[in-house]
Amino acid sequence: MGTAVGDESRASGSRPTIRDVAAAAGVSKSLVSLAFKEPQRVSDKRRQLILRTARKLGYQPNFLARSLATDGSPFVGILVVNLHNPIFAEIADAVRVELDARGEYGLITSATVADDEDPEQPYGRIDSRVIAMLQDLRPKALIVVGTVLEHEGLFDGIPTVYASSEPSRDSECTSVRMDDTQGAELVIDHLRGLGHERIAFVGGQGGAVARTREKAYRRAMESRGLRPIVRPAGYFESDGYAAAEELLALPSPPTAIVSINDISAIGVLAAADDAGVAVPDELAVVGVDNISLSALKRISLTSVDPQNQTIGRLSARAVFDMLADPEEPAKQHLITPQLVIRRSTVRDDTTGRP
Repeated sequence: MGTAVGDESRASGSRPTIRDVAAAAGVSKSLVSLAFKEPQRVSDKRRQLILRTARKLGYQPNFLARSLATDGSPFVGILVVNLHNPIFAEIADAVRVELDARGEYGLITSATVADDEDPEQPYGRIDSRVIAMLQDLRPKALIVVGTVLEHEGLFDGIPTVYASSEPSRDSECTSVRMDDTQGAELVIDHLRGLGHERIAFVGGQGGAVARTREKAYRRAMESRGLRPIVRPAGYFESDGYAAAEELLALPSPPTAIVSINDISAIGVLAAADDAGVAVPDELAVVGVDNISLSALKRISLTSVDPQNQTIGRLSARAVFDMLADPEEPAKQHLITPQLVIRRSTVRDDTTGRP
């Protein structure tokens, strides 16, 4: 039986091995291994020769065998917490692009199992089997995209960066996310400039980021002499719809609603439509995340753009910094957002476009 772990040899008729590639390319076996494991350390000329030879022979490195047989794993793990929000796919894609530019690659997975019937875990629970798999595969590092409500201690021993998330202060993990204080100020100043004073906030439930955004809204309102109006809600469309229903039924309903994210804000738009409230003439609506759906003509949602591409790129770079210096202290990178104005707050009667 005698096949060694890591493609060291092959019997007649089996698939090509690393030895075959080395012999055909006229280089050492260790150089071929390095070209696949750490391509940035191999000259472009030799790397291209090895890759051409491997393609010609039909050689593919055994990913799992390499992970189990060596101390250094060949990949960076990318754990996408919430598959329902397009923002996280955009961030994960930017991470992979940056990793690829540095000669590395990322393995994307999700560890959250949705459970709509459990009111205590509306955003899903962590599947411990996926976490165990990541631990067994020993990634070089891990980038967690999104909020993990029960993340504490899950990734011990793996250098971890949180993207678009806020780990606890004592987690000793680096994070890259939007500056929510600046985002809230952009929104409130925009709405005040349009004459709005009764500006409500829908959100605050669902982890540290949710709480931070509510606090940022309250500070932005109070610092401008306005009274905060908050309806607790989560990140889903149904959350935004239910909260907006309550707000619009008030004796003096708000003239503007700021939602914790775009998905929730789309629920606010639906509630306004069902209540016969015209947007933006009677109600202005603002979201956060600037997902692609928000730019659709039928939605046209004004939204805070957290600069997802930047978050993804900087998260990958933070991983490289950690690998280069394991003793580097954890850092919090706050990205300056932008406000994208569309027809949910401003009607353009001339062009029909925001």
